[in-house]
Amino acid sequence: MKGNLIETIQAGASKIQQNKWMGTIAGSMASLMAILMTGAIASLINGLPLGGWYTGFLAASGLGPLLSAVVSICNLTAVFMGLAIGYGMAKQHGDNPFQGALLTLLCFFLLTPIDTIEGTAYLKTSWLGAQGIFSAMLTAIAATFLFHQVVKRGWKIKMPEVVPEFVSKPFEAMIPVFITVIPFIILRAIFQVTTFGNFHQFIYSMVATPLLGLGNSFPAHLIALLVACILWWLGIHGTLVVFTVMSGILSIPALANLEAFNAGQPLPYFLSMMTFFLAIQFMGGPGCLFGLYIDMVLFAKSERYKALGKVAFAPGMFNIIEPVVYGYPIVLNPLMAVPFIATPLIAYTILYILMRIGIVGVPVIMLQVMTIPGPIAGFLLGGGLSLGFFLIIACAISVVIYFPFFKASDAMALKEEREAAAQEAAAVS
Repeated sequence: MKGNLIETIQAGASKIQQNKWMGTIAGSMASLMAILMTGAIASLINGLPLGGWYTGFLAASGLGPLLSAVVSICNLTAVFMGLAIGYGMAKQHGDNPFQGALLTLLCFFLLTPIDTIEGTAYLKTSWLGAQGIFSAMLTAIAATFLFHQVVKRGWKIKMPEVVPEFVSKPFEAMIPVFITVIPFIILRAIFQVTTFGNFHQFIYSMVATPLLGLGNSFPAHLIALLVACILWWLGIHGTLVVFTVMSGILSIPALANLEAFNAGQPLPYFLSMMTFFLAIQFMGGPGCLFGLYIDMVLFAKSERYKALGKVAFAPGMFNIIEPVVYGYPIVLNPLMAVPFIATPLIAYTILYILMRIGIVGVPVIMLQVMTIPGPIAGFLLGGGLSLGFFLIIACAISVVIYFPFFKASDAMALKEEREAAAQEAAAVS
């Protein structure tokens, strides 16, 4: 039954991935691996939990601020994503890919608000990073499509043949670019007079508004966890969205539990910010990706996933998931959507049941370092040894859940590699 389900999902996923647009988007995301790994390594070095002497050394040497700057720059993922997808989509349409990348960046910035502090204008980096990724994707698809439609109809300034190409090409692009940016200028003007203020905020609010109605019940936590994972799968920083909206709801029981814990009194709540954070951070990040890292390192047959496993394992153990989310990719991958969404929901349900019947302790301590590996963090959250052992077992469960889906992906990649090698050998001979 399980094999048939995976085969069915794999067949559907293969058809979707064979779609030119989906393949281009996935390939464009994977091309950002070097940038994501640079940010992940800098973040890992900067956040190593080695105590006060280490943080003091980073601050005194100036290395800490430097690493933070590297992380902040590499976290401008919406900009990099827009450029990469714009380049790939334009190339797919048969247009100048560099023109597509620049046009995407222009249109994305046209949708981005400009704030002013003491007379100095600036772009908020929040919209240029994880919160703006989905907007960047939509912008890249729409801008390159519109540009292609105009070019296809031959609406351009035609220069005499004697004019050098490096002069004529920019003039030929003027009319297509101008027509393409008009809708984005109009969108900017429309959203400026709405309560949203800008297009990015509109996309964010459409996701965040329904979450505001959730409480602190177990179904509410599952829904919030589901939304976070789906957003990550779509390429949006789901953790940031959900925590921004739900922090006011989840922090109240977390603070009440911490106060009771310090006073030696029974905890008033089973669920709080800390139980939610446990599932979305300390099991390998959103999607509980710990299992996927282990599967890649131990069982990969394809060169693609052998290499990815080697470079993503260390950051992944410290809950840095971007290299795998965008490099595997998990984003828009129908096959991996199943374990990525199901694993945290299953783990959280088991955690809730075990806390309710008193087998596992409730986490109460708010750790300041988010890069502590999950199994270690489990022993530091105030839930006792039982919580630590639960996290170890949960990570083992994630290895099992991800395994068949990973093997299906690995088999597809291995087949592609063998076909490419055969074609190369045939071409040489």
